[in-house]
Amino acid sequence: MESLDGSLLHTDTAVDPINGDVNWFTKTGIDNTNDQLLRPAEEAVHGRDGFRQKMKGLLKGTSDLQAKTKEELEQQITKYQQDDDSLEERAVAAMNGATQSRNKYETNRKSGRKKFGRKAQLFVRHFAEFMQCYSGVIEVLKGAGQMYGIVAYETLSIFLVVIINKGGNDSKIADLLGDLRKSFPQLDDWKKIYPTLSIKTLVAEVYKQVIDFARDASLYFTHFSTRLWRAIGRPPSMGIDNTVGSIRGKLAAVNAEAMIQLHKRTKNIDLTVQESHREIKKLKDLNEVLVASYKHLQEDYEAFREEMIERERLEDIQRLELFKDTLKISYPSPETDITSCNEVLNRAFRIAPHSPKSPKIAHVQMSLDLLNTCDEYLRWRNQSQACLLVLSGRTASDGRSSHGYTNSWLSPAVVQVAEEGRKEGRKVAYYCCHPDIRAEPHRAKDVLQSLIYQILEWKPDVLRHKNQSFLTSVRSEAWREPATDKEAMNTILRLLHELLMEMKDLGTITIALDRLDLCEEKVFVVMDALVGFIASLRDESCVVKMMVVLDPAHGYWDPENLEEKNAERLMLRQDWNQRQLSPLEMQRKIHSY
Repeated sequence: MESLDGSLLHTDTAVDPINGDVNWFTKTGIDNTNDQLLRPAEEAVHGRDGFRQKMKGLLKGTSDLQAKTKEELEQQITKYQQDDDSLEERAVAAMNGATQSRNKYETNRKSGRKKFGRKAQLFVRHFAEFMQCYSGVIEVLKGAGQMYGIVAYETLSIFLVVIINKGGNDSKIADLLGDLRKSFPQLDDWKKIYPTLSIKTLVAEVYKQVIDFARDASLYFTHFSTRLWRAIGRPPSMGIDNTVGSIRGKLAAVNAEAMIQLHKRTKNIDLTVQESHREIKKLKDLNEVLVASYKHLQEDYEAFREEMIERERLEDIQRLELFKDTLKISYPSPETDITSCNEVLNRAFRIAPHSPKSPKIAHVQMSLDLLNTCDEYLRWRNQSQACLLVLSGRTASDGRSSHGYTNSWLSPAVVQVAEEGRKEGRKVAYYCCHPDIRAEPHRAKDVLQSLIYQILEWKPDVLRHKNQSFLTSVRSEAWREPATDKEAMNTILRLLHELLMEMKDLGTITIALDRLDLCEEKVFVVMDALVGFIASLRDESCVVKMMVVLDPAHGYWDPENLEEKNAERLMLRQDWNQRQLSPLEMQRKIHSY
């Protein structure tokens, strides 16, 4: 067939992969099957030039022969439908031209201009309806080349102009178009039909015959002799009637074939749906099996995960115990038992409400209320970075019982701070160097090693990646030296520092140390080292609050020689000595019990 540039196209059937529509005619390559199918349509295309030449001479001055697409033809139809007066004038003019050529005939003017205009309007309406049906045929032929569309729409455009300008009051063409419109398959989209070979053949022939019909009718109404016959009576029998009959027959065949194919497709769809239902059921059954299998696997995984967690926990405990053995410490111990230490202090400062000689009545005793009057404590409690609180003071000899002659009246503050911290959910490490009635010397190394172990208990999994480096430090020569050695003290504190960096996610950490003045080492050696240690905790995300109670009767610490940078984090309350209550204070105390 001929394309817009005059080349020949060969076509076959294909399915649009995007929307599933059927393309009736596509390129065939070496197969010439479609060449035969398209032969009628090609004949219609080849007859275009001769028809245009004839019409050009017969319709001189007509400017309406422009439509070459469906859209242009629809615009042309709309123009006629909206111009009623123009249709009336064209129809009457056509009728007058015929009557003037035949004086014997007297024009029937009783019907008037409106009657002619209505007939023309009726034709335009029938033409529009017919064109919508026939455009389906044109569109499937356009799959073989745009020239098929151009030729068809151009022919219909000329046909429309001729009938409007020359047809006058003849209604036969309108009736024929109405009949043909009813013969077309009632399909929204011809591309949805799957074209068999027979349907392709029929559609190509219908395409040609409609064009032949339009050309014959256009030529018929542009010849003066045929218009004269129409003016004086019924037009003579024409080949138009035969063409219309043939078109009807082919359209009926298309309808029948389409219905057969529709039934086949419906049956295939039913079979496909049934098969799909079976497949869906199989998939549902398989899905249930997979879901059950997944649930079982999930349960196995959870059991395995819990087993692994428990195994890791036991391994963490085992590593922690081995590390404790390496440290050579006993834990838990009386020194770390807050409850036991609190009982010792209660006996030392026991209350006898009705005895003026009771130390609880005769002397000031430590309590949280009293502690909250201490400015240094309040500053320490409200700090948002690592800091050290040191409380130091003497205990009156008659301010405690005979069972606690070496206990400090400030020691209950350490217990109270530790208990309060644990109640509030904070991490607290506690160590008391005076856990019993008698005061026994303790090594500073034991104190620090106990702190390290207590802190490790909070997160024993730290040893998964720190065990080797920690063991290396503990087994080093510097670690084995007495804590009086500065290098030994620094080695222990470096490990404590490294450990605390692993605890930053635990929030504020409280370290409560009671009676460090009872350490074997000199108190200034221990305290200077702790002040430097707190100053080294510069990371604001690691908040360590250390509290120390000292009794200067056993060891006095003078912080005057501290470096200024280290003293910044120190809150010191010295000479907070226990005093005897005045008679008035004693009386108020007695009445309060």
